[in-house]
Amino acid sequence: MDVLALQNELESLPPDQQDRISAFLTVLRMKREGLMAEVKGRLDDSDAGNWVPWEDVRSEFGESDAGLGQ
Repeated sequence: MDVLALQNELESLPPDQQDRISAFLTVLRMKREGLMAEVKGRLDDSDAGNWVPWEDVRSEFGESDAGLGQ
C-alpha cells in the first residue's frame, strides 16, 4: 500500500481510531528519535520537587484545554 492509499484509508476511520493511530505514530517517532528513555525517566522520577503541581498545570493550560478539567 502506498502512502496516499494509507492516508485515504486513515481518513475514513472514526475519530477515536484516528486518535489511536496518531498516538501510535507519536510513540514510533519518539522511539526513533531516542526520546522514550527521557520520558520514562521523567515519569519514574520520585523526587516531588521535579514535578509541577496539578493546580499550576490547570492554570497554565486552562481547565477546558485538552480535557485537563477534573
